[in-house]
Amino acid sequence: MAGQTHLTPKGECRRFSVRTLERYVTAYEKEGPAGLVPKVRTDAARCRVIPPDLLDKAVALKLEIPDRSVRQIIRILELTGSCPEGFLKPSTLSNHLYEAEPVQKLVEGKKETCRRYEMAYRNQVWQADTHHTLYLPHPTLPNKRRLAYLIVFLDDYSRLITHGEFFFEENVLSLEQVFKKAILKHGIPEKLYVDNGAIYASRHLQGICARLKTHLVHAQPYRPQGKGKVERFFHYVDRSFKPEAYLLIEQGKLTTLDDLNQFFWAWLEKAYQTRVHGTTREKPRVRFTQCAKELRYLDPVLLDRYFLWEETRKVDGAGCVSLQGNLYEVDLRLVGKKVALRFDPQDLSRLEVWFEGEQYPDALPLNMTRHRHKALPELEEQPREATGLNFLEATKAALAKEQAESLRNSLSFAKLIKEDIAHD
Repeated sequence: MAGQTHLTPKGECRRFSVRTLERYVTAYEKEGPAGLVPKVRTDAARCRVIPPDLLDKAVALKLEIPDRSVRQIIRILELTGSCPEGFLKPSTLSNHLYEAEPVQKLVEGKKETCRRYEMAYRNQVWQADTHHTLYLPHPTLPNKRRLAYLIVFLDDYSRLITHGEFFFEENVLSLEQVFKKAILKHGIPEKLYVDNGAIYASRHLQGICARLKTHLVHAQPYRPQGKGKVERFFHYVDRSFKPEAYLLIEQGKLTTLDDLNQFFWAWLEKAYQTRVHGTTREKPRVRFTQCAKELRYLDPVLLDRYFLWEETRKVDGAGCVSLQGNLYEVDLRLVGKKVALRFDPQDLSRLEVWFEGEQYPDALPLNMTRHRHKALPELEEQPREATGLNFLEATKAALAKEQAESLRNSLSFAKLIKEDIAHD
């Protein structure tokens, strides 16, 4: 029997040593079936490691502010002299803290059923969300600051950030820029999971997803649990990136939106994408890359067309339509009909004309007073090269060094091939 594998009532495969089996036989001979029942310690309900008065203080601290973490509670107890530094271990206190009846009641009161789900492969589901992250020096108003919005797309399976970027405006244009860059780099997702914010509920995003054959899903109102993965990433941004960014801002080394994005992308690559994730136990980039699921891409030109803005206009009796104060002439067969105008908001000189799913000749500009859509933000100032040293600067420099080394290796290889050809 000792050499065999046994299936336990819990469905686990176990092997038992000869000594263990002998102990079971002895217990059965002495007490019968009751001898095989696991014994319960007489002090099982009491903490045997942490003094009761110290545990009571920890419980009181947790009840006072439920959001206090175990590490925060330990630090408070150490700073107030309640225990020596290093005496309490986070895992030990956590186990006993959440076994305490008052804390259990607190947790049960806040608990809400939410089934945990994991995707089976990359690009099965992406999550997208916006984070009101930090304030930058205002680009035009001295001594003022302006809020920077971080928009990210996260692959549910790997936790890879397919793209993230800061903007001064939280609008559809910003969202589509991040979405398009994410697709160009990592392919098209089967499903996109978003909240009910205005930019995520826009008709424009619905149209893009329909053309991409991406299923757009909105979270239930007032239930943020479904977006837990992207929310955890934002918490990490707040802990790791945000304090360092503010330090650079105070030192005058980070002043523009472009500065912020350059530092963010370097931090993202060096401090997140290639860092072992606490849940998957894998690096997001490695997990994404090693997945065997084939990626679906689109030709960049076709992708640009899928992201065109669309507005409906009625063609007047002269065969003309207006858009953003501009006047255009369209096919006379469309007089009196409502047509769909598709266009790049940054270049209103070209309008595609669609009617009942059929494309007609492009609209001909007759009178152009505006070349960019008024919904677009003002053009940003020229980027300034960042200087100085801190954690974010170190990640940025490390990434640049890797890229330079890769380029040198490529050039050396090309030179070697050229020399071999010359010798031949």
